[in-house]
Amino acid sequence: MKLDMRKIYNFYPIDPAPSPDDLPTGGDIYYECQECSEVVSSVPRIKSACACGNLSGHGGTLEVRDATRVRVVRGKLK
Repeated sequence: MKLDMRKIYNFYPIDPAPSPDDLPTGGDIYYECQECSEVVSSVPRIKSACACGNLSGHGGTLEVRDATRVRVVRGKLK
C-alpha cells in the first residue's frame, strides 16, 4: 500500500537548504526525492521507499543513494 504523504501534511522547504553531506533528521523532517517527487520520512518506522529507489528505509533508519537529488522539507499536519 502506497501512502501519499501530501494528503496528510503540508511540506515546507527548510531554509537555508542543508548540505547533501549533512542531511538533518527528526520527527517532522522529510525528504522529497527530486527524481520521482515522492516524500519519505527522515526516520521511517515502517518500511518506506520512493518509486525510483533513491530513498528507502525502516526501523528509524533511512538510506539515501544520492543526496544531491533530495530536497529536505518540514512537514506540518493539515
